Amino acid sequence: MERQEQKISWLSNLKAPMAGAFSGCVTRAITQPLDCSKVRLQLQVEPVANVAGARYTGTIQTLIAIFRDEGVFGLWKGHIPAQLLSVFYGLGQFAAYDQLNSAGRHVKLLNEHSDTRHFICGGIAGAVGNTVSTPFDVIRTRIIAQDHGRGYSSMRDGLRLIFVNEGVRGLFRGLGPSVLQVAPLTAIQFWAYNVVIETVLDYTKSEYVNHYPYFIVISIINITNYRSSRATPHLILFAGAIGGIVSKTAVYPLDLCKKRLQIQKFQNSRTTYGEHFICKGLCDCLARTISREGYRGLFKGLLPSVIKSGIATALHFFMYEELLSILVRVQI
Repeated sequence: MERQEQKISWLSNLKAPMAGAFSGCVTRAITQPLDCSKVRLQLQVEPVANVAGARYTGTIQTLIAIFRDEGVFGLWKGHIPAQLLSVFYGLGQFAAYDQLNSAGRHVKLLNEHSDTRHFICGGIAGAVGNTVSTPFDVIRTRIIAQDHGRGYSSMRDGLRLIFVNEGVRGLFRGLGPSVLQVAPLTAIQFWAYNVVIETVLDYTKSEYVNHYPYFIVISIINITNYRSSRATPHLILFAGAIGGIVSKTAVYPLDLCKKRLQIQKFQNSRTTYGEHFICKGLCDCLARTISREGYRGLFKGLLPSVIKSGIATALHFFMYEELLSILVRVQI
């Protein structure tokens, strides 16, 4: 009986990471073209404008150019390692967040200040998920960045060659700025998501709710049921989108640096995309980008990135909550 109870407890602990991993796969499949566009814009040294030497001039033009030059599959270039990235990131992130958030409720200070708990747990969970998924992020970035018909023939071939030629360090290129980016990103993401939901739910229960015009907006877009104590799917999607947009914008320069660090020593496989960006580390990458491209260079690819982040985060949280509620009802 004791062994059976331990098995049930072990399986129950897998529900959150299972829901996180599956929701990550679905959102990645939907938003991969925007991610591909973002990466191409981030790696372009030339201005993102209609000037000599610039291959990509904007989000829509980039998507059209990729489709024209590489076909529909070009928009999903690097999709397999991107899916594994989502799976491992989702497993690590939601498993860590679920456990940390549960443990935090037993700490008086964190239990009384839920915003702080969500922020801290989200940041640590993001760092955990990011670390275990970084090798797939590196190979995904390089496959998207490489010339058509050159570079790595597959994800497996890429991982092998990176390990042989660059060692373990090559598989974790960009980990420093990646963790610096993803820890506050995930912290802000979970914080904003929970703040929006709690604020809306508290507002709809207020005795003065009908005296304010905001209730009209809430009712029109139907993000919550009047005087409901539980978030509706509309509210989850809305809160997720806000969390994704705010968090991605806040840490975007670090995301750009991460991508540029991940393609170091890969210049021979990408000769048709303009000048290859060379740097030695995070600080050097920031300094060279600002010196050559100005502060606006730190935000290349921001538009497709925040659109993708808003959609992906909204869907991710929505499917996570729905899948988790289904798994919770399953008696395992």
